[in-house]
Amino acid sequence: MEGGGWCKTPEECVIRKGNFRGSSKFMKPLSFSGILGGNQQFNPDFYNWNRVKVRYCDGSSFTGDVEEVDSKTNLHFRGARVWDAIIEDLLNKGMSKAKSAILSGCSAGGLAAVLHCDKFKDLLPPSAFVKCVSDAGYFIDGTDITGNKFVRTSFKNVVTLHGSVKNLPSSCTSRVSPELVSIIHLRLKGTLFS
Repeated sequence: MEGGGWCKTPEECVIRKGNFRGSSKFMKPLSFSGILGGNQQFNPDFYNWNRVKVRYCDGSSFTGDVEEVDSKTNLHFRGARVWDAIIEDLLNKGMSKAKSAILSGCSAGGLAAVLHCDKFKDLLPPSAFVKCVSDAGYFIDGTDITGNKFVRTSFKNVVTLHGSVKNLPSSCTSRVSPELVSIIHLRLKGTLFS
């Protein structure tokens, strides 16, 4: 899953709506490379796997779910529904019979891989070998030069704006407040590589 940051305010989300981070109208075709590449010489372990690149366009690591459409901006905060539709489509196309699967992402997409890891594993056959890879999907709870906890505040704003609480892993939210889920990942069932 692609990275692309979060949109924490309606104003930030409106800006995203006008580019490839917020609308498929502005996305250009991508080629597969690295772990997704099809060249056996450079990717001997996964070159012949089925692969899907999930474009990132929701600004909440696919956790948002607000029923109402913002009447002023026409914004839809429904990243979790996008995620569910993508996975349902892939399951219908044969992923439901997978023997092995990897869910991976980078940055905000890496956080999405963490947040959806257990649910992804539960949707596949119990005998499937399932791993999740988070590339730069952990965020440090440091203090910025103004004395603020930037990541904590940012993710709290994401969770509030996008209505994300119900889509965060209960294994995390049962132990920490939702704004800390982007920082501390606890008790995931799926095997996670970071």
